[in-house]
Amino acid sequence: MTTGRRIAAGSGPVGYALAHATRAHRAVLQRRMAQLGLHLGQELLIVDIHHNPDTTQAELVQRIGFEQPTIAKALTRMERAGFVQRTADPADRRVTRLRLTERGEAVVDAVTAAWAETDAQATAGLTGEEAEQLIRLLTAVRHNLEQPR
Repeated sequence: MTTGRRIAAGSGPVGYALAHATRAHRAVLQRRMAQLGLHLGQELLIVDIHHNPDTTQAELVQRIGFEQPTIAKALTRMERAGFVQRTADPADRRVTRLRLTERGEAVVDAVTAAWAETDAQATAGLTGEEAEQLIRLLTAVRHNLEQPR
């Protein structure tokens, strides 16, 4: 056990390396999203709503996997910032439909590019085969951790 001492990057357990890589990835992506006027995580909603216009908040929760209060707060911010528009469903006024505004649609390509740039930065120095292997390994780790114990 390493309690009480710092583990050198790259020499510790999988969780340590994974946490540090995730933190670095998020920091880079956060800077790129801020340049677009978005908070980290909102880009996922932008892209999802772009591909699923007139979706509902409940459908977003299912597809994205965020908690409902997190999605609600993000959508409120995004609506205030002019990225998303909420409208009542004409068939059922209790249901609110979501769609991107012109401003929201205008950032879709930039969001996609920011993700691609971040992926390229993260995998710089890896061969295509190594990058694919990394994806397979990370997917296996996620699947393992999602299994009940």
